[in-house]
Amino acid sequence: MASDSTRPCFSAFRSQAELELLQVVLDNADASYPWNPADPAASSYFEQLEQEVAAGWPTDMLDSYAQSLSTQLDQLWATVDAAQNAAQNAAQPVLTTASFSGLFQRFADRMPQGLLERLVQQAQMAIGSSSSLADQLVASVRDVLPDWGDDDLYVLARPFAYAMRDKDENDLLEGALRSVRSEAWEDLSSIEQARLSLAIARHIIDQSKV
Repeated sequence: MASDSTRPCFSAFRSQAELELLQVVLDNADASYPWNPADPAASSYFEQLEQEVAAGWPTDMLDSYAQSLSTQLDQLWATVDAAQNAAQNAAQPVLTTASFSGLFQRFADRMPQGLLERLVQQAQMAIGSSSSLADQLVASVRDVLPDWGDDDLYVLARPFAYAMRDKDENDLLEGALRSVRSEAWEDLSSIEQARLSLAIARHIIDQSKV
């Protein structure tokens, strides 16, 4: 076969390359590589290396190889980023359409739909992170409550973060809803808006894990 006939030639070329590499290593056995690039003494080493490369390569050819390498690296990083984003999206739990419908129906008279949709979006983004439940709650309501600072939100989020799931979670949600007046969102106090938002956020986070 044709591939078999090329093997001796390739083997000889590889052997020659290995011998040349070994010779280079032995010739530079006393040379020390500056493993710490921040070391001031390393600058002279790299300057000399750049001069040797520049002297041994034509400028146009060197520029061409540098551009090609830069393009390949950009493509590799883009592939890595795309793979990471796909993995995160696959791992991120999401609510079904039925869950959204039930959520909007349940809280339609407690919060404007635009704010509720924003709360759902932020909660889903928070769920995909590896942060604590308190962090997820604060991240979920931050955009809905722009006048609140994170420190104050964390104080209000504690009872919602430390409550157990299932029965305790339902009791907490119902208790929070009862503690907020059944008034229009604009007529609620800032604390009532915050408690209602955190209760809904906790409900969304728990529903996403069902």
